[in-house]
Amino acid sequence: MSRDGDIKTFSWHVPETVVTGPGSMKETGSLAQGMMRHPLVITGPHLFKAGIIAPVLDSLETAGLVYAVFHETESDPSIETVEKIRDMYEKHACDGLIAAGGGSVLDAAKAAAVLITQGGRLQDYEGAGKVSAFSLPMMAIPATAGTGSEVTPFAVISDHARQVKMTISSLHLIPQTVILDPDLLKGIPSGLAAATGMDALIHALEAFVSRYADFVSDAFAREALKKIGGSLERFVSTGDEKAAVDMLEGSFLAGCAFSLARLGLVHALSHPLSAHYGIPHGTANALLLPHIVRFNQKDAAEKYKEAAVLVGADEGTAFADWIADLNRRLGIEMKWTICQEDLPVLVRDALVSGNVQANPRLADKTEIETIYHCLI
Repeated sequence: MSRDGDIKTFSWHVPETVVTGPGSMKETGSLAQGMMRHPLVITGPHLFKAGIIAPVLDSLETAGLVYAVFHETESDPSIETVEKIRDMYEKHACDGLIAAGGGSVLDAAKAAAVLITQGGRLQDYEGAGKVSAFSLPMMAIPATAGTGSEVTPFAVISDHARQVKMTISSLHLIPQTVILDPDLLKGIPSGLAAATGMDALIHALEAFVSRYADFVSDAFAREALKKIGGSLERFVSTGDEKAAVDMLEGSFLAGCAFSLARLGLVHALSHPLSAHYGIPHGTANALLLPHIVRFNQKDAAEKYKEAAVLVGADEGTAFADWIADLNRRLGIEMKWTICQEDLPVLVRDALVSGNVQANPRLADKTEIETIYHCLI
């Protein structure tokens, strides 16, 4: 006979197919054949113009698939961009989506899938539980090792009218097929590699210390922390292929972890910084992390101690201090001026995030303002 509190129930969802390794994007056409006949490929301007995703397009042609390409996805995609993707999809009578790019591209594609299948305004689906099941096939090919969007049920889209980043959450947004190809990461600028890599590290760390963590999310988070901690600096400094594979796989695992356990104060506080000041998401996360680790320390001491070992932090150094030094080594620094008078708005927008509740230490309005003040 079980005692009250002994039984826990949880569910987890991952893509049906994951292909990983150098050159794996050349398999896109053969993988897409059984899913769609006329895909819309969604990417960003640089990846398209530089020919970086050419192997993806070539493979579709070899497979005899007629495709259209949307290549105007910007960083932190807007509602307007998502609407343009929907319009192109409908104009070309497409029957599936292939997103090849960074987290912004993947999020835009997932949000477009909502508009294509559900109709209405994107704002109508903000939050969780508002997206009905749909059968639109989706493939994700991440071109950065950081967001984990290829495996998560979230899409983050900028609503410029409200100056907020809105999140749509639904298990139906998880792509069926994922390709992890380090060739897509070749030539990535070191600053972008650092910011997205820290984003992946923070996904794993916040999931690991989350109030909603369980033994499955912890398993994903531990492996992610090992892979990312052992490869991040080498990847940023050299672009080494083995490090790129570890970063892609670590980012994927971190996405699995936080899909189950949610994130914490770092993400709750970073979204308003990006929305109001244009600070890149991964950079905002990295800048906040040392301060929030200090804030959480007493409530997550054992998990932080284990995480420090997993990422290879220096023994005898406080974890928050080691993270601050890691930011310095990666070239991540505060280059924006946060205005004192903006703090009430930043705090208000941070408190709206459900991630506040997942943080190991609950924070009130005054405590969140104090953390923001550390960046001034």
